[in-house]
Amino acid sequence: MNLQVYRDVESWKKPLHAAQAYLAKLYLKSLPNVQVIGVTGSVGKTLTQNAIASVLSQKYKVVVGDENLDPTFRIPQTILKARFWHKFIVLEYGVEHPGDMDYYLWQVKPKFAIVTNVAPTHIKYFKSERGVFQEKAKLVKSLPQTGTAILNADDPMVVKMKAETKAGIFWFGRGSKSATKISQFSQNLNGSTFRLHYQADTLVVSWNIVGKHQILSALAATSMGIIAGLTLKQIALGLSKVDAPRHRLSVIKTPKFNILDDTYNSSPKAAKESIETLVDLGASYQKIAVLGEMKDLGSLSQSEHSKLGKFISGTNINYLITIGKVAGIIGISTRSGNFKGKVFSFSTTLQALEKIKKVATKNSLILTKGSRHAHLERIVFALQGKSTQISCYHCGNLK
Repeated sequence: MNLQVYRDVESWKKPLHAAQAYLAKLYLKSLPNVQVIGVTGSVGKTLTQNAIASVLSQKYKVVVGDENLDPTFRIPQTILKARFWHKFIVLEYGVEHPGDMDYYLWQVKPKFAIVTNVAPTHIKYFKSERGVFQEKAKLVKSLPQTGTAILNADDPMVVKMKAETKAGIFWFGRGSKSATKISQFSQNLNGSTFRLHYQADTLVVSWNIVGKHQILSALAATSMGIIAGLTLKQIALGLSKVDAPRHRLSVIKTPKFNILDDTYNSSPKAAKESIETLVDLGASYQKIAVLGEMKDLGSLSQSEHSKLGKFISGTNINYLITIGKVAGIIGISTRSGNFKGKVFSFSTTLQALEKIKKVATKNSLILTKGSRHAHLERIVFALQGKSTQISCYHCGNLK
């Protein structure tokens, strides 16, 4: 058992968590008819997990974990919630360090593995995008020959995982390789609509999620639903019941302005997709982007923050507000481009909040995004008139 996964846990608690993991491993053996679905990827894991659970729940009994728990704790707790009448357990295999996946697979190997994408995340520990690929590919390698790998055909790194398994392959994505298709996508602050296609069947789906990139989660869930024998009507109903995970590109409407709360975490790919969503949704709004550092990028930190700024410089965002020294690189890069908006960089969230309140209007759409320990959710809370006091196991008590 690799106790390194408990690196942020107090020493006296580590044996307790390890015991729970071992108990979950043994307990699962008493449920031979329960099938495990594993979800991994650099971006979109939690929404995909929730979408799969919602879809499958239209026909079967399903267990899914608490989206706000780290997978280290979520996996055993979710397993222990399962009962003999459940058909599926949906687990998120999120990794941040080399060896994390080995620990999760020691507990439970899935029958189905979904991979959303591979992107430069946690490079501080994985050293390269190849390192990210190698860790996530372990999930696909673990599949039995009777299992199925559900892979994103639009991601070249994920496509390479086909060679890592003897299990069956089911492709999803926007390209011709995908068995399912989506067309006529549109979105507003209330959510999205699109037409879902599979073979000769087609249905219009309404779901409460914004962001064109997030339809990949819908396609992954649709694929799992098809494999599990659901009708397209059942799948569409399941998708319509999915809500955005908290702090993950969720829309918050207030009397003063609208907020895109994407403060749970950040990475280059996710940040770019969030900016694209702000631009698309904000066509008739004043657009404000509030960005914190994208952490754990290691040697790529400088270049990736600079690339994001260059991307933003080509958009019609009205205000870019950065928080912290590293995020300031985004602002510097944006200013050096042909950006028509205004850029402000601050060292603290309080300073940034004061500026936001000065420039925001009733017609503002405010995107707030940063890595987990930047705790930009405090800005979201403040903009709603709520207390900004939070407690973090890593950062302590913050106001």
